Amino acid sequence: MTRLSRIRSICSARRAAAVLGTAAGTLLLFAGTASAHVRVFSEGAKEGSPATLQFRVPSEKADVTTVRVDVALPRGVVPASVPPASGWTWKEGVSPTDRATHIIWTAAAGHEIKPDDHRYFDMQVGPLPKRASIAFDVAQTYSDGSVVNWNERQTGGKEPDFPAPVLVLDAASAKAELIRQEESAQQTPTATASPAPVAAAHEEGVGRVPWISWTVAGTAVLGAGAVVVLRRGNPDRTGTQ
Repeated sequence: MTRLSRIRSICSARRAAAVLGTAAGTLLLFAGTASAHVRVFSEGAKEGSPATLQFRVPSEKADVTTVRVDVALPRGVVPASVPPASGWTWKEGVSPTDRATHIIWTAAAGHEIKPDDHRYFDMQVGPLPKRASIAFDVAQTYSDGSVVNWNERQTGGKEPDFPAPVLVLDAASAKAELIRQEESAQQTPTATASPAPVAAAHEEGVGRVPWISWTVAGTAVLGAGAVVVLRRGNPDRTGTQ
């Protein structure tokens, strides 16, 4: 190898390391300590292309099981098919309030997610919208009837109680937007009025800075298995796995 070739090889390696460092740094910055929470993965996902989404749902309560998982799709994300989840049935519906499309999985008896366990739920969608990141609201129902809503958005670096799972398509842009929001929040003058009641403060997110469970697209995921194709035009589609 000539000296020029060695120099070119070193430069290429450094550029690759810089790219990997940026992605890894973004992931570490947003990973926090909530890796056990609901997450979304998609291998090779990118703006404008179809993708397979994989939702990892842990059962975090000690004495009850997870019996239902409801994923709300944000605007621009269109379901195409749902791979089977053994022991679970699925259906698709539209919320009467916000008109959002929901994919809902329900466990058959004996197939619930046990405490300290988890399982994956897959979904194939059409071309992803052109955004740096996509957040999904997920409602997790337990066998005691309680519901945990994973829907809190990030506006800073701290962790909220129930972060929405987020798929990052452009790590650099997503990180830049997060930094911009945090700087903007720091520059906003603090109000001197009397503090709001505790209930109102919780509803509006006052006094706390949410955190989001970030996942960089391209993370390896488990195999999806067979695919059950959804028929378009039916407002309430169901399937059994």
